Amino acid sequence: MISIRSLTEADLDAADIVLEAAYGPSGGRRKERMRRYLSLQPDGWLLALLDDVVVGTVGAMDYGPFAYIGLMAVHPSAQRRGIGLMLMQRLLAWLDARGCPFSLLDATDMGAPLYAKLGFVEDEKTCMFRCDDRTLELHQSERVGQMRADDLPELVDFDAPIFGARRSTVFASFFASDPTRALVARDASGQISGCLFAQSHMLGPWVARTPADAEALLATALTLTYAEAPGVIFPASNAEAARLLLRHGFVPQRVLSHMRRGGATAPGQRSQIYAQASFVLG
Repeated sequence: MISIRSLTEADLDAADIVLEAAYGPSGGRRKERMRRYLSLQPDGWLLALLDDVVVGTVGAMDYGPFAYIGLMAVHPSAQRRGIGLMLMQRLLAWLDARGCPFSLLDATDMGAPLYAKLGFVEDEKTCMFRCDDRTLELHQSERVGQMRADDLPELVDFDAPIFGARRSTVFASFFASDPTRALVARDASGQISGCLFAQSHMLGPWVARTPADAEALLATALTLTYAEAPGVIFPASNAEAARLLLRHGFVPQRVLSHMRRGGATAPGQRSQIYAQASFVLG
């Protein structure tokens, strides 16, 4: 018997087993990321159970103007039973009931047909690059400094038209995790012109007004230490991001379909998004 229910913190170990089976090992990082996602959107996560055993997950971050969906996974032993479809239908019904006008996600080739059945269409591609050469000589830019707590309101105002929604709680969460890895760029007048949160394994969120601002943030971020070669997830429509990353020793890893359900166009100014926070948070 298949059932769907809300995910709680007590379910994280069981959910991580499904995610490890579906996406591969992460050394515990995926579980901690899911803990963050659950804290940001406690009512936005679902589990699928087959005979009372957890076999599937999915969730969404509802930003108001739109939602971002991620970590849709079904354990390989339970696939081809319609569980993924059931999870997505329940999640989309929840978003519709909240009045969320449209939803976004990044789909693999395997997942895209399921999302198309549910009304999603491809807007563009999403790229993932990973740093392959840390031997480049890099210097911290004078334009970039560590973020302060009192920068967050200004940062949210700066970011909102770029991302398409206000993500106060997301920025506050990443800042609280490690303020020393939260970077902000300022223009000649002292106004914020970009930001980059350097996670232990990837870069993002990362937005910038100009390519020069983006490069200054990247150069500073790459002087930090990482648990592994950092990855970057970014919109393919930001061609400058690809050129910048290639110059700084990154190489292409994956290409996914950036898909939308509802609305006429994707929100925000994606040409100024140099890295998503993750495949879940956008």
